[in-house]
Amino acid sequence: DNTAKNSKLRRIIKAIVLFGIIFCIIGIILMVIFFIYIAAKAPEFDIQKLERNETTLIYDNKNELKATLGEEKREKVTYDEIPEVLINAIIATEDSRFFQHNGFDAPRFIKAAIGQLLGHDSGGASTLTMQVSKNNFTNTNVSITRKFTDIYLSIFKLEKTFSKQQIIEYYVNNPYLGNYSYGIEQASLSYFDKHAYELNLSEASLIAGLFQAPGDY
Repeated sequence: DNTAKNSKLRRIIKAIVLFGIIFCIIGIILMVIFFIYIAAKAPEFDIQKLERNETTLIYDNKNELKATLGEEKREKVTYDEIPEVLINAIIATEDSRFFQHNGFDAPRFIKAAIGQLLGHDSGGASTLTMQVSKNNFTNTNVSITRKFTDIYLSIFKLEKTFSKQQIIEYYVNNPYLGNYSYGIEQASLSYFDKHAYELNLSEASLIAGLFQAPGDY
């Protein structure tokens, strides 16, 4: 009787293991097919979409500013012109492993996904690179397809084409930050009447927070 029971138990365990292996294989195949679909449907990776026009400044013959032209008030800054306190504030609040991952933070994504399933507000798990993708290539619609399109563009396009420093430049120079201001330089001038490189910790923290909802804040 014991031998028969043990044999039956082994058959059950083998069946469970076999089912698990088959389930994993099917899951991997479906994931590959899904990513092929995402890659095929992804928008064209046009670098020009990342470029934004700066405000045109008009001076008189005495070198005094007389007028500004352009649909968006923006002055671009390079990575070296961004204060360290602002970079630290953005990294801390948006993407703590930005300089370690390849555009997709898998542990954070899995944690956020589990949190969503459990009904907790765990955020969207978008890295800075994924946010650059969302703001310039896809859209702000909440969908699985859009999220994975951002992942694809982040890993295989943005991170393969640009350095981490360049990605941060696009992140801070392009978005609208309230008060008719686009990018951190114009926001710094609008809110604090100083250049971005002059921001202190508290001012940098405020600017970093505006990226989430500039109109509301």
